[in-house]
Amino acid sequence: MKTYTIRLFLMLLLALPCVVPASAQRQEFPAWCITTANLNIRTSDYQSAPKIATVPRGSRLQVQQVGSNGWAMIIFQGRTAYCSARYLRYDAPVAAQQAPQQSRASSDSGSSGSTSFWSVVFSIAIIAGILAVLRKVLIVVLGLASVFFYKFYRLISFPFYVLNSLQRYLYKPWLPFYKRNTRSDGANKELREQLEVWKIPLYIIVTPLRFVNAVYFNILVHCSFELFNYLVEVIVPESEDEGGANFLWWTVMLPVRVAKYLVWHGGLTFIESCVWTAIDTFVPALTLYHGTTCAAAESITQGPGRVGPKGLYSGVWNVGGGNFAGNGIYFAPARSTALHYSSGSLIVCRVSLGRTLDLGLAPRHIYNQCGAPNALGVTRWGLDNNYVTGEWWRGDARAGWWEYCMYDWQNRYNHSWRIRPLYVLDLSDECIQRIPGGMVHWLFREMVMEDLLEHISTKM
Repeated sequence: MKTYTIRLFLMLLLALPCVVPASAQRQEFPAWCITTANLNIRTSDYQSAPKIATVPRGSRLQVQQVGSNGWAMIIFQGRTAYCSARYLRYDAPVAAQQAPQQSRASSDSGSSGSTSFWSVVFSIAIIAGILAVLRKVLIVVLGLASVFFYKFYRLISFPFYVLNSLQRYLYKPWLPFYKRNTRSDGANKELREQLEVWKIPLYIIVTPLRFVNAVYFNILVHCSFELFNYLVEVIVPESEDEGGANFLWWTVMLPVRVAKYLVWHGGLTFIESCVWTAIDTFVPALTLYHGTTCAAAESITQGPGRVGPKGLYSGVWNVGGGNFAGNGIYFAPARSTALHYSSGSLIVCRVSLGRTLDLGLAPRHIYNQCGAPNALGVTRWGLDNNYVTGEWWRGDARAGWWEYCMYDWQNRYNHSWRIRPLYVLDLSDECIQRIPGGMVHWLFREMVMEDLLEHISTKM
């Protein structure tokens, strides 16, 4: 009997921890608990409340508190829910689980702080490498594009040059009949007066053709070629201050060049091209050629002060030598004629010729001065009689050709708003000639505005 009593006492001692209620243990909430059976999760703390889900045995739930009614309030899928506390086994307080993570995070932040600097350096190095490769690729692409434009632009534009010639001859269809001046002064004067009247209906008829040519050459052609200049300036800047000296400064100034050339000057180019399109629709203009040297072409067309100091002759037309049909700036309606005068470069322009004197219908003594160097008398007579341009058939040449001379006997810049370069071709290298910084904005210049106001005031 004594032995049986001792055995029973030992069994009770061993079973005691198993029967101690959970509430007797030290529990802190909110806490993590483990489910001891498949457990229903409900919207409220009673048996008939709607069921949200059933979680399997061994699931880990975050318990906020356990009520006296035997239900536990939990956080389930980001919202408050309830389940029976009877099937939960206490695991650990939530704070106890978060503390090691926070401490681990703080230690990680210390290590990341030590590596963040090198991460930034590595990222910068990667970006610089990409930019260096991209720069070389773009230089090659721009070089190929320059040759492509030179080779294929004439082919693509051939129909529009035909339309340009058609506009010229439709406006004055009598041109082939009055190449040479063989009539008396009285007959020439009478013809000039009659033809001035005939120009009125012809002007109206040719208006749609003027508009088509203006849109193509002013907007499509000029903007495309100027975009090439601006892209070259962004990728291969001419100015050392804008990144032409070293790659590091090139990288730093890249956003500045993009904003300056592509955004600002590109926007101004498009605006002035649209304005000149409207002007050319009503004020007749032709696409003409001017042959010169590469250095002179750059000086004439370059935007003054854009990538260097403002030069006296930058963006300005000046009278050259020869001048067999008067002192002024010469243009040719045919490319072959301009090539005869070219020394490596060809400037393609839109020219508002204004009131034009057909030298084949001028007074004989004026016509007879043509063919000799510096025919200043032709220029003076033309300006005194309100002619802006002289049109001359040069018959002493081997095949003969037409030339336009925009009169400028003072040897100053010609009316700049009348001459707008579209693009420049480098004949020796057979590519588009680069104009550093892009071509001058002929619309947004003080002297252009003064010329326009002077021109308008004299007409009123």
